[in-house]
Amino acid sequence: MVFENKVAASLRNTLSLSVFLVCTMSPLAAQVSAASRGDEITVESKLLAVHYHKQTGLMDIAWQDGHRISGIESAVELVDGRKLATPDYATHALAPHAASAKNGVMEFTIASRADGKPALLQHLWISNDKPWLSISLELDGDASRVGTRHIDALRLAKDGDVNVKEGAELRVLHVPYDNDMWFRYDSEPVKSIASDKAFTSNEVTAIYDNTSREGLVLGSIDHDVWKTAIEINAESGQIRGLDLYGGISSPTGVRTDTHDTVPHGVVSGTRVTSPRIFIGSFIDWRAGLEAYGEANAAVHAPLRWAGPVPMGWNSWAAYADKISYDRYLGAASYLHDTLVPQGFGKGRVVYVNLDAFWSRLDAVQLADAVETIKGMSAPDGTRFAPGIYWTPFAYWSDDLDAWVEGTHKKYRYRDILLKAPDGSLLPKVDGGRPIDPSHPGSKERIRFTMQQFEKMGFEYLKIDFLSHGALEGKHFDPAVQTGTQAYNMGMQEVVRAAAGKMFLSLSIAPLFPSGYGNARRLSCDTKGHIDGDQSTEYMLNSLTYGWWTSGNLYIADPDHVVLGEKADLGARNATEGRSRFLSAIVSGGMILDSSRLADDPQGRELAKQVYDNPRLFAVAAEGKVFRPVEGDTGDHAASAFVRQTATGYYLAVFNYDAKQAKTIQVPLERISAGLGKENVTVTDVSGNKSLPSAQGTVVVQLDPGESKLIELRPAK
Repeated sequence: MVFENKVAASLRNTLSLSVFLVCTMSPLAAQVSAASRGDEITVESKLLAVHYHKQTGLMDIAWQDGHRISGIESAVELVDGRKLATPDYATHALAPHAASAKNGVMEFTIASRADGKPALLQHLWISNDKPWLSISLELDGDASRVGTRHIDALRLAKDGDVNVKEGAELRVLHVPYDNDMWFRYDSEPVKSIASDKAFTSNEVTAIYDNTSREGLVLGSIDHDVWKTAIEINAESGQIRGLDLYGGISSPTGVRTDTHDTVPHGVVSGTRVTSPRIFIGSFIDWRAGLEAYGEANAAVHAPLRWAGPVPMGWNSWAAYADKISYDRYLGAASYLHDTLVPQGFGKGRVVYVNLDAFWSRLDAVQLADAVETIKGMSAPDGTRFAPGIYWTPFAYWSDDLDAWVEGTHKKYRYRDILLKAPDGSLLPKVDGGRPIDPSHPGSKERIRFTMQQFEKMGFEYLKIDFLSHGALEGKHFDPAVQTGTQAYNMGMQEVVRAAAGKMFLSLSIAPLFPSGYGNARRLSCDTKGHIDGDQSTEYMLNSLTYGWWTSGNLYIADPDHVVLGEKADLGARNATEGRSRFLSAIVSGGMILDSSRLADDPQGRELAKQVYDNPRLFAVAAEGKVFRPVEGDTGDHAASAFVRQTATGYYLAVFNYDAKQAKTIQVPLERISAGLGKENVTVTDVSGNKSLPSAQGTVVVQLDPGESKLIELRPAK
């Protein structure tokens, strides 16, 4: 919304010495007040206050818990070279008719104006009973028409400051843009950040003290246009710079998070706004990230799945490009005859999924295999369903003149591939050429392929290499200015075509925008070893700092459980295999085996041993994710994860050392303050075996590569 100069002048005259209280039909929102007095605008709720200094154009946010961010400004760099920031403006006024209420959340607008400059409008959203607010920057009409590829919704001015608990040893969280190339989450101590180097994150970060768990969470909650970047600078253990802006890309290759090779697209039009940034203060940073996830879900709801969390088998790590008709059906038979009777997927749907190279089966074999799978069932009602794999935004051939499937020879692949601004093709990423999701040929290809999958009877679709569709470039549709807009367009086409008839599992994909897959893999390819780049530890690093995505954004997919040394990095023994199995359970219970069940004696035997545990399957069937106990593990996984039960807590502990035994000690007060004061019974869930009771600290002995799921109950 753009306000005329005369409105701003009227505002200054009528409100400079008075209090502007906002009334609304919502009783919660009615308690949020805004006042303009003298040199300050104050917007206040029960839990926080925003102090806007009209002389400087800077904003402070102070929470009731004592946390504070001081010296916040908003800014933009227009494509014509002009750099605009709120402190550079002469007047800053609360717009009188800018307050509005929706679902108990109040919106306010502060307009910054100066002669000869386009106005900047800062929008604030505050709820009376939430310890967070959100902010975005809007450009006026003239600046919007010029456009920008870098807009700072929130950044610290030169003397800005971040205060979280006196004496706290702060950490900051790096969140990867996507789950490609084995990127890791990283919780870095502020004191270790070099003064000449920015610490970065994508879309969201947490700034927190692990000892007290107090902290701040900041991140974008709309994902329609921008790729949101976060940069933090520190000096002598103190945060001296903080910038959350729309416009991340890596044209020079220095910043590789997004895989981009051209700059972020220029955003222009009648109304340009920054990403909307969530800013919250919490007594537990884990609760803060969960609240952030909920805020995202409120803006763009997750793609819900009515059935239970999926279980089944996937061909990739087992057979890769050596998959065949016999191996596919052989794996299904072993599931049906041996594993399901032990409890694997019992009473549910067991998916038998073909991954890449499913074209190794000819059309007749594929049709027969699908019918065979769909005809399988177990006496207890367990049914079997076939799954398939596809990459809607990546092309794997160098034959650019090949006709695009489903387009009736209207388009060749060179037509639908994403181009650079100079018209050249973008380079390959992961060996695949990026496809432009905005091209009509791409959309026809999506509709055609999805229709074919449905006709063949597939009920599960793993969609891979989706980040290709979010790359920056010159898109066919002139209305599409950024990679994020193109990605939204393409994924909307996929979801419409699926029409809720297939479970959609996103493999390599951006974390945001969400809402287009029932599930998303927590990390890149994960196999069966306890340690290494594709290991249980690697996947649990993503759970340690990304557990909050479960339910809010997607079902968390921990990727396939791989058993047996003939499979790709398969578990070498039952102990290692059970740890991989437990890692899937604590991630929310989505379990897809990828062992060589058709023809590998070791893989079969390990599967019998690992999956022969009804008690663990019962925990998995609840479909609930575990939280990390600690958040001070850098770019490694936590060793302990916890979730509450009706009678106490489940605690999962892992030893990531494949060669050395380890003793895990968890103070009970780190699980629950009350638990630390009681005598607690300890039960090994796997064997339903009582362990020595605990008081103050629970101690678990683990062999090399071993893990345990234990249940803690206050003694009666």
